[in-house]
Amino acid sequence: MDRSSVAFFERPYPSANSALLQGECPLLVDTGFGSDVADLERWLSAQGTAPTELKLIVNTHHHSDHVGGNHWLQSTHGLPIAAHGSEGHAVNRRDPEACLGRWLRQPVEAYTVTHLLREGDTLSAGGAPWHVLHTPGHSPGHLVLYQPEQGVALTGDALLPGDVGWLKFHQDFQQRGLEAADQALDTLARLAELDLRLAYPGHGPVITGVAQAIQDSRTRLERFRLDPEKAGWHAAKRIFAFALMIDGPLSAEELAAYLLESPWFVDHAREVFRVTAEELLNLLVAEMLRSGAARWDRGRLHASGPHRSPPRRWARSPTTVAQWPPG
Repeated sequence: MDRSSVAFFERPYPSANSALLQGECPLLVDTGFGSDVADLERWLSAQGTAPTELKLIVNTHHHSDHVGGNHWLQSTHGLPIAAHGSEGHAVNRRDPEACLGRWLRQPVEAYTVTHLLREGDTLSAGGAPWHVLHTPGHSPGHLVLYQPEQGVALTGDALLPGDVGWLKFHQDFQQRGLEAADQALDTLARLAELDLRLAYPGHGPVITGVAQAIQDSRTRLERFRLDPEKAGWHAAKRIFAFALMIDGPLSAEELAAYLLESPWFVDHAREVFRVTAEELLNLLVAEMLRSGAARWDRGRLHASGPHRSPPRRWARSPTTVAQWPPG
């Protein structure tokens, strides 16, 4: 296997990156946001792999920016999908918290996980074995695929260039603290032991300075562990920015309605910041403006980061788990 056997599709928000492991048994890692699946199919064809030739889709984790294309690829081409067992079971039993869709208020069309993965499994693609590593932190069922001979890994949101994946606090936050930070730090320690030469992340460009990226992420997560409110602001800004990308821009009235009806926002106000949701609304908008994550234009709040907003009514089927057909 060489680098050319991994075709990497760096994508703008709201989609996460995708990677194609080429060879006799081509394997696709992550499918992006649902509105962008046509771009993904065109990219696959440009790599010389028709969607029908894929042997398996693997999801690093179940967030909408990583699994959104699953529905179209599975319903249209009959493709099998693999994910960590915990997240796969939640999807298949149509758990209301599957994909965190209800909590995040993010749309995901229905799909079924046909292959439940766990630590120690091996996938064959690109003429080489890829080891499945369970790497919780950003998501409880997060996976990394690792090719040891070449020192290459597909890291999803477990390792990102210049940022860290946002962390979801436990519902008993005041008693149990930010357990996800400890998990994410353990994941980084594990990645540091792999002697990685290249990492293909879920967002941003290929990471060539892997050791430095791990150290930078570790430093930031240590700050989060010492001051969990920092982690709360980090998560709230990223979740809200994503909402502005897929649902915005929003007027002051619309953003108030969105935030006050969003479980993630209400939970952050109550559990992390210990303020009312109405108080956090003003604080969050002010912080988005201060940090440059959002801007007002013609009476509407826009996400400032690079992105491509989905067309209205892009979905072809229900996008809430409660409305999904049985798995």
